Amino acid sequence: MREIGQTIEAVKKRVGRLVGVPVLFKICSGRGKCELVRGEISSTYPAVFSVTLDTGEQKTFSYADVHTGAVLFLDPCRQK
Repeated sequence: MREIGQTIEAVKKRVGRLVGVPVLFKICSGRGKCELVRGEISSTYPAVFSVTLDTGEQKTFSYADVHTGAVLFLDPCRQK
């Protein structure tokens, strides 16, 4: 669920501040499928941002994914 009062512009600023910082991501792909992955935001673009996972895999997400809660940024100190 999205945060009340959060706009896409606020999400873009928040993501921009996290570029190059190690982050723990919770990615929910629907139907109860969620995964925790570690990585860092490698680059930002007007409509999407790229994430490089610790495994070397690259993933791309839209700011709307963060806005709707499909992608969550968690405390990097939290570990399973």
